[in-house]
Amino acid sequence: MQFESPTFVAYWKRAPFLRLTAPLLAGIFIQLNLQLSALSLYILILTAFTAVWGLSRLPLAYRYHYSWIGGLLIFIMILCGGALLLVCADIRGQDGYFSAPEKEGDFLLAAVEEPLQEKARTRKTVLSIEGVYAHGKLVPAKGHLLAYFSRDTASVGLVYGTRLLLAKKPVIIKNSGNPGAFDYRQYCAAQQIYHQVYLRAGEYQQLKQPPARDLTIWLLKARDFCLHSLKTNIGEGPEAGMAEALLIGYRQDLDKDMVNSYSNTGIVHVIAISGMHLALLYGTLLWLLRWLPASTLVNGMKALIILSVLWGFALLTGASASVLRAAVMFSGITIGQLILNRRASTYNTLAASAFVLLCYKPWLAVDAGFQLSYLAVLSILLFYTPLSELLHFRWRWATLLWQTTALSIAAQILTLPVSIYYFHQFPCYFLPANLLAVPLSTVVIYGEVFLLMMTPFVMLAEWTGLAIRLVIRWMNAGVEWLGQLPYAVIGDLQLSLLQTGCFYALLAGLAVWWLQKSRTGLWVALICSWAMVADKVVRQLLTLQRQQLIIYNVPAYTAIDCVSGGKVQFIGNDSLWQTPVAAQLRSARTMLGVSPGVVSNCLQHGRYLRFGHKQLLIVDSTLPVFYHRKGSALPAAHPSGIKVNYLLLNHNPRLNIRQLQEYFRCDTIIFGAACSSGRIRRWTQECRELKQRCYSIPDEGACTISF
Repeated sequence: MQFESPTFVAYWKRAPFLRLTAPLLAGIFIQLNLQLSALSLYILILTAFTAVWGLSRLPLAYRYHYSWIGGLLIFIMILCGGALLLVCADIRGQDGYFSAPEKEGDFLLAAVEEPLQEKARTRKTVLSIEGVYAHGKLVPAKGHLLAYFSRDTASVGLVYGTRLLLAKKPVIIKNSGNPGAFDYRQYCAAQQIYHQVYLRAGEYQQLKQPPARDLTIWLLKARDFCLHSLKTNIGEGPEAGMAEALLIGYRQDLDKDMVNSYSNTGIVHVIAISGMHLALLYGTLLWLLRWLPASTLVNGMKALIILSVLWGFALLTGASASVLRAAVMFSGITIGQLILNRRASTYNTLAASAFVLLCYKPWLAVDAGFQLSYLAVLSILLFYTPLSELLHFRWRWATLLWQTTALSIAAQILTLPVSIYYFHQFPCYFLPANLLAVPLSTVVIYGEVFLLMMTPFVMLAEWTGLAIRLVIRWMNAGVEWLGQLPYAVIGDLQLSLLQTGCFYALLAGLAVWWLQKSRTGLWVALICSWAMVADKVVRQLLTLQRQQLIIYNVPAYTAIDCVSGGKVQFIGNDSLWQTPVAAQLRSARTMLGVSPGVVSNCLQHGRYLRFGHKQLLIVDSTLPVFYHRKGSALPAAHPSGIKVNYLLLNHNPRLNIRQLQEYFRCDTIIFGAACSSGRIRRWTQECRELKQRCYSIPDEGACTISF
């Protein structure tokens, strides 16, 4: 790829796809937040089109004077088109979307869409719905279903294409609702998956069928061949898992501690198949095909070979957002140079690839990998050349080292705000980590390709595998050492959406000031800096005034945070902090901007909690026996029961709501995350009959009570 000078405004004027992609993206994000109806979007598009047509009928002088109105109307049409793409992409609004079986004897007909992934307690896959058996008839249907199978012998034989009859009703995918938690529901919605099901032996039946023969089967066979060859010649352990991830993006065998080390040093992109891998493949193909003579027929053959290999590799590795971006970009460059004999602007090619991918799958706009991939490439295009020209060396090795350094810094500039917004940390040693890992990983990738070619020659394959294992071991050791250095990661960083936008405006202002020598850019940067500080101050003041009781959605545990005056006090099972679940509570506290401490207006006595003027009682035993004695924090018993504001039922206490009302009078009964779904359904029905207000944490998310 040839890097161009950072005259972005000039390219905006000359590149049509830059002017098309911006309103398309804006329309997608507006639709995500406002949920406009398809009818209203059609009316807006038709109105704008009519206005453009009417404007074109005016005399020439008026058309020239009001040309900006025509541009604005076209912008509105593209914006509405982006919103409409998101509406049309939602499979739930299409004919034939499946509905869960409601009667005994009804079944879902589904097919395994991807190989099963081994989890700690289950096996996970995605099922493609083909139909619903209702009233003895098969009704064609479509949709996708996230399926978790119990780890028994029945699920071992499930492979891609296996057709199943499901007797269990799927449930809607829900979020935990915990503050600052990952939005898993939106993540699944971006893949058009809205339901999930947990299946034990006997709740599904495998159907006999002929073996599937499609492109996916060949891709899976190719993947299995690569995995077998790598494991045979490299062996087991962290090195083998890293080799699989580097070559084809297979992450099931990756060592978790090693992934954390790569994440803490800011080079997790090395072990995720990304645009770097496609760039290496594209450059290798051009080098291998350079000896062919230049002619129309030969160029067409070269383009066909390059496109076939690029897209085959993209599909083999799972077609992630960054890989799709690179594949579309290099496809456009290949077609332009070899078939059309035209060299287009890289900015225009980048925008065109985004436009094509968003038209194909608009949900990619909210994919973090998609955003980071495009921001990294745009950042390199804008800043690599001026950065690399800052220093000049007489020695070739020093020049190459500085160019690699400038490339790493350039890629980090525009990805920094989004990285902090999503991951809340900054890796301080990303530069030495990139200088170490990128060259070594490149050597490993080429070595693995050579290993696959040498597979028929056992001795050569074993020697190559041993060399690759040593290089990976050195790379892992270096990254792990960097990750363990003091101040390797600055954590608990928090950027609001407004602060993230101001951060980008700040970077834009500094770039204009540096590259265009404009003082206006400096003023913009200063104003944005003050806006970020002001937003931080306002949020800090709101944090000091916040008084909340948060009951977290944490299965198998009781976890409550009392928030007041910028401090937070934990109440619940202390053993939770020794489990991975503790990360959810730390993330919530980071988002709220509070630190652990003693909350003065929070008083705990056993299972009784008083926070301000509100009272919470935790019931997690079969017989809730509470008594009042002198010096106890419990309120005096009322003739009709102890009066509390909130009652938390957790860990499946064996009682019904009517029995509970004999002991307590409460405003709201809260069902905790450690209760079974069946018991919560029964309690909810009883509350409905007794007109008792209730709240189910597993169904509605974490319960936040503000005072």
